[in-house]
Amino acid sequence: MIKLRNVHKIYPMGGSSIHALKGIDLKIAKGDFVSIMGPSGSGKSTMLHLIGVLDTQTKGTVLIKDTEVAKLSDEERTSFRLKEIGFVFQFYSLLPELTALENVLLPKMMSEKNHDDYRSSAKEILMSLGLGERLNNYPHQLSGGEQQRVGIARALINSPELLLADEPTASLDSKSAANVISIFRKLNEESKQTVVLITHEQDLGKMADRGIFLRDGMIEKEKNF
Repeated sequence: MIKLRNVHKIYPMGGSSIHALKGIDLKIAKGDFVSIMGPSGSGKSTMLHLIGVLDTQTKGTVLIKDTEVAKLSDEERTSFRLKEIGFVFQFYSLLPELTALENVLLPKMMSEKNHDDYRSSAKEILMSLGLGERLNNYPHQLSGGEQQRVGIARALINSPELLLADEPTASLDSKSAANVISIFRKLNEESKQTVVLITHEQDLGKMADRGIFLRDGMIEKEKNF
């Protein structure tokens, strides 16, 4: 599903530069549930941006489903993200003027699929996440945990094979955080989705099958849980 070969990412900063990733080699198979952990500045989010086709590497190769994504055009990259990848963000990124149902519909509309399928698919996913009675609520009317579940539903609407979550529990209390990770576990086990979780909380990271620990832009160690 994911292959990184000798991947470097360097950000120019005025007259100097920041070497965010330093020769990363990594393989993640289809159906894996992997957590990427490390302190602030270790390169976690940079790695996720490369895997999520949101950025390109300075050196090395990034393959997602055997596609060398850095060689895609901007239009092809956008299409690839919509079809193949679901994103769950730390701060939910819900549009405040849209209901829970409407927020979930956004990626479906962008993918230009049959309009008749939009609403029923979104309702089904929201109901499966325990939000059947909150479909028409706006984000400010939902708790933090409920908002994150809407974010997860939005990530699932196009049935992506790869689900990427960037610190998805950082704004939640411990109970809500554990519930969110349990949703990822269920999706991984029942739908065979590949899940990559970025987190600085090792207790939550250990709920994955495998942990990848980063430090100073390099893989410090890997561990099976």
